[in-house]
Amino acid sequence: MKTALKNRIDKRFGSRKAFIVYAVCLFVTVATLAVSIVSFFVFARHPVEKLAEHILLCALAMFLLNIPPFLRARFRFQTPSFLQIIIAVFIMAHCVLGEIYLFYTRIPFYDKFLHISAGMVIAILGFSVVYGFAKNESGHVKLSPFFLALFSFCFALALLTLWEVLEYGMDAMFGMNMQRWQNGLTEVEIDGATQWVTDPAKGSGLVDTMEDLIIGIIGAAVFSVLGALWVKKHPGSTKFYVTRAHADGQSLSLKD
Repeated sequence: MKTALKNRIDKRFGSRKAFIVYAVCLFVTVATLAVSIVSFFVFARHPVEKLAEHILLCALAMFLLNIPPFLRARFRFQTPSFLQIIIAVFIMAHCVLGEIYLFYTRIPFYDKFLHISAGMVIAILGFSVVYGFAKNESGHVKLSPFFLALFSFCFALALLTLWEVLEYGMDAMFGMNMQRWQNGLTEVEIDGATQWVTDPAKGSGLVDTMEDLIIGIIGAAVFSVLGALWVKKHPGSTKFYVTRAHADGQSLSLKD
């Protein structure tokens, strides 16, 4: 039974460290969802809109957490342990800690740190994908380091933009505050009636979106340049990149 469990972990995660971090992040997400449901039905601490928001965020986190293990088990994409760990931590840091536990508003620059780091992580993924598929049978890359850097930068830019579109969609459909548009609202009295208007001094959803994109682009650009320099210096190395095993290949052993 112990051997079977090790083989299963090996097939889905590749290392014990990656599995432990995944398990911890999944546990925190599920526990947060359970606490939100109990708080709503037992203690009535949250309105139904807030409960729906927490359910959506936890479901999104659990879905994203399971993408790397699924790709590894189903399509044999072997992601380095450190990259799997970073992805899992970022998912929980955004969906659970940032949105549900309000780290974005309680911790200064938390949002900006995550976005610049997210740009770098997404660029790593883009770099890994094109790097792996560009290698020929001899193990050398057929594409220039400049093209690899350009692709990874554009890949990161595309996903960062899609994420901002997702944030807008969640805010528009469910009244959430992922774009921080509610932070810039100020209650004023106009012609004897109370209305909510945008205070430019406090920012708006547009400001938050553009700041997030700019910071993410900076992170993606930094890694794209560093990645190009790495490939130029180590053209045959796959230490930091996603690879794909052959159809008859064996899974990686539990080295960590």
